[in-house]
Amino acid sequence: MEWSRDDVLAVVKSSPDRVAAHDKAGWVGLFAHGAVVEDPVGGPPARKGADPRDGDDELGRFYDVYIAPNDVRFEVLADVVQGLTVVRDVNITTRTPNDARVALPAYLIYELGEFDGALRVNRMRAFWELRGVTAAALKGGPKSLIAMTGLTARMLRIQGFSNVSTYLEGLWRGIFERGHETVEELARAIRERDLAGLRGLFTDDEPRIEIDPGKRYTPRGVFDALGPGASLEVEAPISAGFFTGFRCTLTAHGARRSGMGLLEFDPHTRSCTSARLFLG
Repeated sequence: MEWSRDDVLAVVKSSPDRVAAHDKAGWVGLFAHGAVVEDPVGGPPARKGADPRDGDDELGRFYDVYIAPNDVRFEVLADVVQGLTVVRDVNITTRTPNDARVALPAYLIYELGEFDGALRVNRMRAFWELRGVTAAALKGGPKSLIAMTGLTARMLRIQGFSNVSTYLEGLWRGIFERGHETVEELARAIRERDLAGLRGLFTDDEPRIEIDPGKRYTPRGVFDALGPGASLEVEAPISAGFFTGFRCTLTAHGARRSGMGLLEFDPHTRSCTSARLFLG
């Protein structure tokens, strides 16, 4: 079945609506069985079990920890739809039961599929900076500290120690500022047609740069595809785990296209393994 852009976007738009309404069944129902939520990327993934009654329902427990007790609101700045994938540029504000507020910018990637004749989310990845949000909360005064203590206790009770440990690894394990620097270097290398500089960002010279869905280029191939005078403008990089997302505008062949980009890094070499642009 062919799904329209509006069909795909309607599923994604209903997620924050159901979160705001505290509709657990409706929110969980947006996801296919076996679907995975990584929120944030670099933390422990939550998988939707086939039957919540069997106790294997990580997604339901994720909802109970992070959504159920809080008021969560989304401000959507931009959407890019590519087939059954939606990338959202958002600001998320969470108000805790004791009225502490946490605001964070994020990039969200929803990957949808058809299941039993209906569109469902198969994977959702949220890219936001755990270290920065934690630091801001620590400076937020008694309300924020109480909220953090309550969150940790709830995580331990509902999700267990292993999950909490993996979550907290995000405070020290990731690409962090190196990812931000690589985003700027990527833009500079494209603007200046610096082939050596572009090659130096990646683990090898294989086709690892995707500009349009399914079209991957080597560093040299990117310059051939974009032509002379091409430029990439970038802003607002966000690192989560070993990924860095960013806003971008690509100018090539006299046309300007805006959207979001995503770099993935090798945890050992800390070099880029892939670059993908999601452009409208």
